[in-house]
Amino acid sequence: MILQEARATLTLALPIVGTQLAQMAIHTTDVWLLSHYSAEALGAAALGVAIFSFLWMAGLGLATATPALAAQARGHDPDDLDGVRHAVHDGLISTGLYGLACTLLLIFIEPFLVLIGQPPELIALAVPFMQAVSGMFITALWFMVLRGFVAALERPRAALVLTVLAVLLNAAVNTVLIFGFWIVPTLGVVGAGIGSSLVNLLILLVFGWYIARDPQFAAYRISRGWWRSTWPRMTAFLRVGAPIALALGAEIGLFSAAALLMGRLGAAEVAGHQVALQWAALAFMVPMGLSQAATVRVGLAAGARDFAGAARAGWIAIAMGMSFMLCTALIFHFSGGLLVRVFVADAGSTVFVLAVTYLGIAALFQLVDGAQGVANGALRGLKDTAVPMVITLVGYWLVGFPVAIWFGFYTSLRGIGVWAGLVVGLAVVAVLLLWRFYAMTHRLQRLDRMPAA
Repeated sequence: MILQEARATLTLALPIVGTQLAQMAIHTTDVWLLSHYSAEALGAAALGVAIFSFLWMAGLGLATATPALAAQARGHDPDDLDGVRHAVHDGLISTGLYGLACTLLLIFIEPFLVLIGQPPELIALAVPFMQAVSGMFITALWFMVLRGFVAALERPRAALVLTVLAVLLNAAVNTVLIFGFWIVPTLGVVGAGIGSSLVNLLILLVFGWYIARDPQFAAYRISRGWWRSTWPRMTAFLRVGAPIALALGAEIGLFSAAALLMGRLGAAEVAGHQVALQWAALAFMVPMGLSQAATVRVGLAAGARDFAGAARAGWIAIAMGMSFMLCTALIFHFSGGLLVRVFVADAGSTVFVLAVTYLGIAALFQLVDGAQGVANGALRGLKDTAVPMVITLVGYWLVGFPVAIWFGFYTSLRGIGVWAGLVVGLAVVAVLLLWRFYAMTHRLQRLDRMPAA
């Protein structure tokens, strides 16, 4: 039974992981291209991506409620087309409204960057980059909602194929827009933002067309009346989605805040931070994909009131995530220089040395990062999102962030101290979420065995 569940989880998780990696590859390609454009462009992109990622990950939390609710609806009744469709519609509406607000915020971001004390030379490049990349905010979130829909139906491969195509298209378009070609002028960081926005719009349109043409997906009539909902439905959706959004926002917010702290230390520190974080984020895409598979597998079992199966599905996914992250920890520790050289050719530069140092620290939190990521997904399958939200807020912002500030600015550790705060915050959250999943599944199984009154 364990092997059967592991096989089912891997079958669902691998295309999702592939999609996560491919999506991350889009941003990685942009960072790589800009690192070969100029160090100033890389630093500005790092600042812009930090803010964009914080806002976007919170929106991803709203989108993640779609597969959680759709999977439970299918688990309870495989023929519940309305339940699945409503989960998708409510996801599109909530992420659309949120995305619109964030798009406006990115367009008028300059006063905020000045307020938090970012260097003027970074602001001059980061502002136009964020204004250009704001065009992909809503389209990227809607792609996530539709991807959650096909994942809940356990058919995530189409999203993977489209995302891989997006990587290739993004690399080609952004190369032209960043460096210029023929009649296209050199646009630098602005070109990276414009290219990513155009590619995301195209991929969303193709994905929507595919869903409308596929017989299984078309049966749910996703496009019909997607802008309509009811207050009870939206309240139920946000009761699940809002805590996920806050939890993901708290996590990515810690890393984004770390980038802002690095910006106050200097341009070399923020550039080295971005290079190291790029590899750490790339590694995290695997447990993040496993997390979404765990949400679906746990949700299907919980919807069918098979709580022992829900516990089994969650722990198997958690073990897979931690096993993979153990491998990445070893790679970061022993081959950090080779990884950094992909982005920074000069091994004697300050940026290179700092990036290798930060990547070595990232090796320390790989196991706990994988554990907390997948455990969070497993808890979403149980519709348990409020308590995990509190855990992440406390662990990241009341523990990790103060540690980062103290060691980064009140000791001689500087950037190393900031990364130490990340390690501490992730470790605290991982332990508490693993305990929460054990307590939840144990209680549900005990209640299920109790005789009816």
